[in-house]
Amino acid sequence: MSEKPAQPPLFIHLIGFALAASCAVWAGSRFALTGSSLGYGVLTGLSFGAMFAFGQRVKNRLFPAPPSTAWKINAGPTAADLRPARRAVERAKPVTVAFDDAVIKTSRSGAELESIAWQDIERLVITIGDDFLPMPYWMLVTAKGGIRLPNDTPGLESLMEEFKVKLPGYDNDATYNAVISAMGAMEGTFEVWKKPA
Repeated sequence: MSEKPAQPPLFIHLIGFALAASCAVWAGSRFALTGSSLGYGVLTGLSFGAMFAFGQRVKNRLFPAPPSTAWKINAGPTAADLRPARRAVERAKPVTVAFDDAVIKTSRSGAELESIAWQDIERLVITIGDDFLPMPYWMLVTAKGGIRLPNDTPGLESLMEEFKVKLPGYDNDATYNAVISAMGAMEGTFEVWKKPA
Protein backbone atom coordinates (compact mmCIF):
# COMPACT_ATOMS: atom_id res chain seq x y z
CA MET A 1 0.00 0.00 0.00
CA SER A 2 1.26 3.48 -0.81
CA GLU A 3 1.61 5.91 2.04
CA LYS A 4 0.01 9.35 2.07
CA PRO A 5 2.49 12.05 1.02
CA ALA A 6 3.66 14.25 3.89
CA GLN A 7 1.84 17.59 4.08
CA PRO A 8 3.78 20.81 4.46
CA PRO A 9 3.65 22.41 7.91
CA LEU A 10 0.67 24.61 8.73
CA PHE A 11 2.77 27.79 8.92
CA ILE A 12 3.61 27.43 5.17
CA HIS A 13 -0.11 27.69 4.36
CA LEU A 14 -0.51 30.62 6.75
CA ILE A 15 2.41 32.46 5.12
CA GLY A 16 0.94 31.74 1.65
CA PHE A 17 -2.43 33.06 2.78
CA ALA A 18 -0.86 36.24 4.20
CA LEU A 19 1.22 36.85 1.05
CA ALA A 20 -1.79 36.29 -1.22
CA ALA A 21 -3.90 38.67 0.91
CA SER A 22 -1.15 41.33 0.82
CA CYS A 23 -0.81 40.99 -2.96
CA ALA A 24 -4.61 41.22 -3.37
CA VAL A 25 -4.76 44.41 -1.31
CA TRP A 26 -1.80 45.99 -3.14
CA ALA A 27 -3.00 44.99 -6.64
CA GLY A 28 -6.57 46.05 -5.80
CA SER A 29 -5.46 49.49 -4.67
CA ARG A 30 -3.23 49.89 -7.76
CA PHE A 31 -6.17 48.79 -9.91
CA ALA A 32 -8.34 51.53 -8.37
CA LEU A 33 -5.66 54.23 -8.59
CA THR A 34 -4.53 53.56 -12.18
CA GLY A 35 -7.96 53.79 -13.74
CA SER A 36 -8.84 50.12 -13.88
CA SER A 37 -5.66 48.76 -15.47
CA LEU A 38 -6.20 45.27 -16.88
CA GLY A 39 -2.90 43.92 -15.51
CA TYR A 40 -3.69 44.96 -11.93
CA GLY A 41 -7.21 43.61 -12.32
CA VAL A 42 -5.91 40.18 -13.36
CA LEU A 43 -3.33 40.16 -10.55
CA THR A 44 -6.05 41.06 -8.03
CA GLY A 45 -8.24 38.18 -9.24
CA LEU A 46 -5.36 35.68 -9.12
CA SER A 47 -4.42 36.86 -5.64
CA PHE A 48 -7.95 36.34 -4.37
CA GLY A 49 -7.94 32.84 -5.90
CA ALA A 50 -4.65 31.99 -4.17
CA MET A 51 -6.02 33.42 -0.92
CA PHE A 52 -9.04 31.14 -1.18
CA ALA A 53 -6.88 28.07 -1.89
CA PHE A 54 -4.54 28.71 1.03
CA GLY A 55 -7.54 29.51 3.26
CA GLN A 56 -9.11 26.12 2.43
CA ARG A 57 -5.88 24.34 3.29
CA VAL A 58 -5.67 26.17 6.63
CA LYS A 59 -9.31 25.40 7.40
CA ASN A 60 -8.88 21.70 6.56
CA ARG A 61 -5.80 21.47 8.79
CA LEU A 62 -7.39 23.29 11.73
CA PHE A 63 -10.86 21.72 11.39
CA PRO A 64 -10.50 18.33 9.65
CA ALA A 65 -13.70 16.58 8.55
CA PRO A 66 -14.63 13.68 10.84
CA PRO A 67 -14.09 10.25 9.22
CA SER A 68 -17.83 9.50 9.34
CA THR A 69 -18.54 12.35 6.90
CA ALA A 70 -15.53 11.82 4.67
CA TRP A 71 -17.56 9.48 2.45
CA LYS A 72 -21.29 9.94 2.08
CA ILE A 73 -23.66 7.23 0.93
CA ASN A 74 -26.25 8.59 -1.45
CA ALA A 75 -29.62 7.46 -0.16
CA GLY A 76 -31.74 9.85 -2.19
CA PRO A 77 -31.99 11.10 -5.75
CA THR A 78 -28.89 12.51 -7.35
CA ALA A 79 -28.71 16.03 -8.72
CA ALA A 80 -28.98 14.53 -12.21
CA ASP A 81 -32.27 12.82 -11.23
CA LEU A 82 -33.73 16.17 -10.21
CA ARG A 83 -32.82 17.99 -13.40
CA PRO A 84 -35.79 19.12 -15.54
CA ALA A 85 -34.28 17.49 -18.64
CA ARG A 86 -34.08 14.12 -16.90
CA ARG A 87 -37.70 14.42 -15.75
CA ALA A 88 -38.76 15.41 -19.26
CA VAL A 89 -37.06 12.33 -20.70
CA GLU A 90 -38.93 10.14 -18.25
CA ARG A 91 -42.23 11.77 -19.21
CA ALA A 92 -41.40 11.37 -22.90
CA LYS A 93 -41.13 7.59 -22.64
CA PRO A 94 -44.10 6.02 -24.42
CA VAL A 95 -47.25 4.91 -22.68
CA THR A 96 -47.90 1.23 -23.31
CA VAL A 97 -51.18 -0.63 -23.08
CA ALA A 98 -51.77 -4.20 -21.93
CA PHE A 99 -54.86 -6.23 -21.07
CA ASP A 100 -56.09 -9.47 -19.61
CA ASP A 101 -59.54 -11.04 -19.39
CA ALA A 102 -60.74 -8.49 -16.82
CA VAL A 103 -59.00 -5.14 -17.34
CA ILE A 104 -57.07 -2.86 -19.71
CA LYS A 105 -54.06 -1.09 -18.18
CA THR A 106 -51.72 1.65 -19.31
CA SER A 107 -48.20 2.07 -17.97
CA ARG A 108 -45.02 4.09 -18.48
CA SER A 109 -41.58 2.65 -17.67
CA GLY A 110 -43.23 -0.20 -15.78
CA ALA A 111 -45.37 2.05 -13.55
CA GLU A 112 -49.14 1.62 -13.93
CA LEU A 113 -51.03 4.77 -14.91
CA GLU A 114 -54.68 3.84 -15.50
CA SER A 115 -56.89 0.79 -15.68
CA ILE A 116 -60.48 0.11 -16.67
CA ALA A 117 -62.59 -3.04 -16.65
CA TRP A 118 -63.75 -4.41 -19.99
CA GLN A 119 -67.34 -4.48 -18.72
CA ASP A 120 -67.21 -0.72 -17.94
CA ILE A 121 -66.44 0.39 -21.50
CA GLU A 122 -69.51 2.16 -22.93
CA ARG A 123 -68.11 3.74 -26.09
CA LEU A 124 -65.07 3.55 -28.32
CA VAL A 125 -64.24 6.82 -30.11
CA ILE A 126 -61.41 7.99 -32.35
CA THR A 127 -60.56 11.69 -32.05
CA ILE A 128 -58.18 13.58 -34.29
CA GLY A 129 -56.89 16.90 -33.05
CA ASP A 130 -56.16 19.95 -35.17
CA ASP A 131 -52.38 19.60 -34.72
CA PHE A 132 -49.51 20.26 -37.14
CA LEU A 133 -49.39 16.50 -37.77
CA PRO A 134 -52.84 15.12 -36.89
CA MET A 135 -52.64 12.12 -34.57
CA PRO A 136 -55.60 9.78 -34.06
CA TYR A 137 -56.38 8.98 -30.43
CA TRP A 138 -58.45 6.00 -29.33
CA MET A 139 -60.78 6.90 -26.45
CA LEU A 140 -62.09 4.02 -24.35
CA VAL A 141 -64.99 5.77 -22.62
CA THR A 142 -66.58 4.69 -19.33
CA ALA A 143 -69.24 6.35 -17.17
CA LYS A 144 -66.45 7.81 -14.96
CA GLY A 145 -63.88 8.75 -17.60
CA GLY A 146 -61.79 6.30 -19.56
CA ILE A 147 -58.43 5.95 -21.28
CA ARG A 148 -56.98 7.97 -24.18
CA LEU A 149 -54.39 6.17 -26.34
CA PRO A 150 -52.36 7.63 -29.23
CA ASN A 151 -52.60 5.55 -32.40
CA ASP A 152 -48.92 4.54 -32.11
CA THR A 153 -49.22 3.22 -28.52
CA PRO A 154 -47.25 -0.02 -28.09
CA GLY A 155 -49.77 -2.84 -27.53
CA LEU A 156 -52.67 -1.06 -29.26
CA GLU A 157 -52.77 -3.43 -32.25
CA SER A 158 -53.24 -6.45 -29.95
CA LEU A 159 -55.89 -4.52 -28.04
CA MET A 160 -57.77 -3.74 -31.27
CA GLU A 161 -57.87 -7.46 -32.07
CA GLU A 162 -59.22 -8.11 -28.58
CA PHE A 163 -62.00 -5.54 -29.17
CA LYS A 164 -63.48 -8.07 -31.62
CA VAL A 165 -63.72 -10.64 -28.83
CA LYS A 166 -64.66 -8.48 -25.83
CA LEU A 167 -66.92 -5.79 -27.34
CA PRO A 168 -70.19 -7.21 -28.71
CA GLY A 169 -70.90 -5.92 -32.22
CA TYR A 170 -67.42 -4.44 -32.71
CA ASP A 171 -66.40 -6.56 -35.69
CA ASN A 172 -68.94 -5.44 -38.29
CA ASP A 173 -69.08 -3.27 -41.41
CA ALA A 174 -70.15 -0.10 -39.55
CA THR A 175 -67.20 -0.37 -37.16
CA TYR A 176 -64.76 -0.98 -40.01
CA ASN A 177 -66.12 2.00 -41.99
CA ALA A 178 -65.85 4.30 -38.93
CA VAL A 179 -62.19 3.33 -38.45
CA ILE A 180 -61.40 3.90 -42.15
CA SER A 181 -63.13 7.31 -42.11
CA ALA A 182 -61.28 8.36 -38.97
CA MET A 183 -57.88 7.32 -40.32
CA GLY A 184 -58.41 9.35 -43.49
CA ALA A 185 -59.52 12.53 -41.68
CA MET A 186 -57.45 15.53 -40.62
CA GLU A 187 -59.61 16.30 -37.58
CA GLY A 188 -62.87 15.32 -35.94
CA THR A 189 -64.49 12.76 -33.65
CA PHE A 190 -65.65 9.36 -34.87
CA GLU A 191 -67.70 6.92 -32.84
CA VAL A 192 -66.39 3.44 -33.60
CA TRP A 193 -68.45 1.38 -31.18
CA LYS A 194 -71.19 1.84 -28.60
CA LYS A 195 -72.33 -0.63 -25.94
CA PRO A 196 -75.65 -2.16 -26.93
CA ALA A 197 -78.57 -1.02 -24.81
